[in-house]
Amino acid sequence: MAFNKRLAPPRILGLPLGAAIAGLVTLTGALASVVLPGPAGSIAVMAAIGALPFGIAAALVGDDVTFVRVYWLSRRERRIAAREGLWL
Repeated sequence: MAFNKRLAPPRILGLPLGAAIAGLVTLTGALASVVLPGPAGSIAVMAAIGALPFGIAAALVGDDVTFVRVYWLSRRERRIAAREGLWL
């Protein structure tokens, strides 16, 4: 299957955009929890833990997010399954 580079999601340091943002939030929250006192540190830990599953999911899906979007749009419009999305 040919991949259209025009539809590729942007990447930062080789990671998909969602994974890069979630990783940044996780690292920032983990480091801030060490520095910030009391409840602010707890909130930073919760933000870091909350961003971790989103980063893992974005890294696993990667470039397939474009094809999943095309799959759901074609299904909604024509009530048929696109070949790109049959892996779901």
